Amino acid sequence: MVRRFVRAVLRWGWCGLLPAFLSVASLPAEEETQLETLPNAVNVLYRIIFDENFYFVAQAAGPYLWGDSVGPIGAQEAWYLSLEATLGNMPHIAQALRLAPDVDPMQLGIAIGVPLVLEIQVGGSIDRAEVSIAYQIREIFTEEGSIHRQFTHTIPRQEDLFAYFWLSLAGELDTFALRVLKPLVEIRGRTGTQVSGFTPSPQEIPDSGSLFLAVPMPGTFRWKALHKRYVPLEGIFLASQEQPVLELKQRRFYPFSLDLGLVQGRSPELWFSWQPNYQGWRLRIGLQQQILGIGYFSPLDSPEIDNRSLWFPGVEVAYRLPIHKSSVARLFVAVTLMGRLYDVYDFLSLRLGSALLSLGYDWEIPWGFRLFVDLGLGFSPQEGFVLGDRDNLFQITLGDTGYLEIPRFRLGIRVPLGKWEKQKATAVSQ
Repeated sequence: MVRRFVRAVLRWGWCGLLPAFLSVASLPAEEETQLETLPNAVNVLYRIIFDENFYFVAQAAGPYLWGDSVGPIGAQEAWYLSLEATLGNMPHIAQALRLAPDVDPMQLGIAIGVPLVLEIQVGGSIDRAEVSIAYQIREIFTEEGSIHRQFTHTIPRQEDLFAYFWLSLAGELDTFALRVLKPLVEIRGRTGTQVSGFTPSPQEIPDSGSLFLAVPMPGTFRWKALHKRYVPLEGIFLASQEQPVLELKQRRFYPFSLDLGLVQGRSPELWFSWQPNYQGWRLRIGLQQQILGIGYFSPLDSPEIDNRSLWFPGVEVAYRLPIHKSSVARLFVAVTLMGRLYDVYDFLSLRLGSALLSLGYDWEIPWGFRLFVDLGLGFSPQEGFVLGDRDNLFQITLGDTGYLEIPRFRLGIRVPLGKWEKQKATAVSQ
């Protein structure tokens, strides 16, 4: 009989083995579950509960049903495999995901975007040599529809399980799935984009470029789309029964930019900026000066000032603070070191001119440009004090140590070194 069991699985169960291994035996980690979604199929959470009568039937059936070496545990797995094989042949079922007994299917279905739950109770009667099946099908998001059925059947052979036993139940589930197909929202975008706002946990756009999510309709969703190589998008989407499509017009994020600004609103500066991705660190190398601007001594007025000492090369490291989650505006903390040229015995040398600590805030404007404002304090050592300043009321003398500038502010515009294109997302109905 064991050989007959193996032959039956090979004959009827081969098509269910792959879905069985791909299915989720237990789904406690909701955010790690990525589901296959299709435009004409939905995912289903299911579980089978075996009562004690089933164990007695399985044990009593012995060689007649399961073979001498197959006990109740093996019998349970055969029922799971046969059900998964049958559901895998249904046209409107994408995946059948096996639930652990202690998982709340309604809560999990909402979290990972699975709209249907199938729960089956299996019992039996030794006296009548039959099994009893009670099952219910529930729709998760609206909870408007549900099906409750029960039936009895003579104790099935292994071949019967894989051949026809589940066909009526699976057919009813497949028909019920048609109700859920209408609320699917299609999100088109770049592969690997994390889309949040439609389900409690973010969902990733697959290789096909389209992500299908079942959501309550009608409904309004505030969504975000994140990709490490593209500028984040966010917006508000109205989902309706007309199977809407949210098409993400994702603009490529260019890591290099030129920053044009004014220091203290008086003197122009130029920086070359490198930011590896939209989130995280930024490195800037640039140049400030006090020859051009408002409120400085001219070389004619003060011939003792060496013009070369009024150029300040610098380097800055900035980090985006995670407390500001908007994709349009960003908050940075930055540390900047500025050098200064000195003429020492007819040789130019570079020394520390000032050290700056600041908070920077920038926000997006059309065509990918960004406005920025930095506010903080600057320290200049005694030797590095900027002699070109005239009547700077913000300088505080620290004895022989140096000077503080409070506040020290900068404002300007950040120009990306790449294709300038407008960021947008469109929602269309089909």
